Amino acid sequence: MGDHAKRRAEFLKLSKQTTWVEYQSMEAVSFTPGESQTNPDFLSAIVRAGEIYTIVASQDIVDVRGLKLWAKGLPVSTVLQQRLLERKLRYPLEACLMAEDGVTPFFLMEQLQSFLERDHSMAQALRPSAALLEKHLKQIPLHSVAQLLLTTALATRPGGIAHAVRAMAMAGGMAHAQSSPVDMRLAMLGGLLHDIGEAYIQPQYLDDEQPLDLLGHQHMMAHPRIAQLLLRATTDYPTTLCRAIGEHHERLNGSGYPARLVGDAISPLGLILAATETTMGLFNAPSAPLTRASFALRVVPDEFPSRYSSVVFNMARAANEQVPANVPPPADALQQINATLQQAQQTAQSLLTAAGSVERRAIVNLALNRIDRLRMAWNSLGVWGLQADQLTAQDRFEMALAGDELRRRLYELQRECMLLAEKLVEAEKTQIAPIWADLKV
Repeated sequence: MGDHAKRRAEFLKLSKQTTWVEYQSMEAVSFTPGESQTNPDFLSAIVRAGEIYTIVASQDIVDVRGLKLWAKGLPVSTVLQQRLLERKLRYPLEACLMAEDGVTPFFLMEQLQSFLERDHSMAQALRPSAALLEKHLKQIPLHSVAQLLLTTALATRPGGIAHAVRAMAMAGGMAHAQSSPVDMRLAMLGGLLHDIGEAYIQPQYLDDEQPLDLLGHQHMMAHPRIAQLLLRATTDYPTTLCRAIGEHHERLNGSGYPARLVGDAISPLGLILAATETTMGLFNAPSAPLTRASFALRVVPDEFPSRYSSVVFNMARAANEQVPANVPPPADALQQINATLQQAQQTAQSLLTAAGSVERRAIVNLALNRIDRLRMAWNSLGVWGLQADQLTAQDRFEMALAGDELRRRLYELQRECMLLAEKLVEAEKTQIAPIWADLKV
């Protein structure tokens, strides 16, 4: 077996054994009857939402001993918040509350129609499917727990609801394209609900304008799994939907989260939601968001199924997206990225033969495997033999996109290695720290 094959085997082994869901943010979340401790961040968000919308108890709220804490029909309030903070409930709080207004099926239809009427290339690309999207939306069951979580998001993070509606439309469009094996309504529901786990994350970690530290990443990485557990325990939605929502940040090569799944371990619906999440992450790009998303989905081999980058590329073409004509050649930035990759590769290679634990060796192998893929992406740009005056606007734009995407992957790899290294003893962590130090661009 060659070096690359050995590293790949080590990498796959680590991917199957190590998960991201062992963090503090998971300890405060339980949806098991008789063991449900209400998450304080969720409870705070519910109370704030209750100041805007009508959220009431759908049944008596009782603790594990049967003591009634809140009567059916009473609205949520700060008094309820104080009573619940240190009590374990007989049933999860989410199953005991309902939102009487806020995010209703009528609200969602209005939001979908408003989005599809926008002068935005993603809306334009989906507009031919508007009638079908609206038809399926009318048939989507909105469970009371889902409505409660969406209403809470509407009150506390309105931008999150706009993102959810756009993701619902995009996931439906992807499922409809190229005869996908995924049911379109299930894809739309997954797009709508994929981020409801964020209600359980501390608010400071949801501020997109501030970069997250390692602890913040640990908390954020838990939100897909939280959503999966919540929906599975408190709704009658199919297991395939709950599972896929837990997979919406996974990638085929194991570089995603929270479970770092590889290949067929990710469900078909999970892959659609992952591609949707990447696509919608570029919604606010300054130009050509679909073209950018198509590139992001295919730039690194084996991250996403090629059919979804093709779907998004076709959407960009249908929307007649135009790439900027004045992008300067970013050759210097790409050369810097290549130098970073080379240095990190040399550092990791030098650490490969040193003595140490299986976990330490697996992290080094993971870094080498991922660097191999990033260098392959860098080499495959196909414009290195051209002079600057020979580059088309499309060439320059793709080179700029490659710089952005490769920098993002270097940052993700650095973060992944640092998180995995938290399991190591301090001496081993110090020994392999040069790997993530070299990954900085």
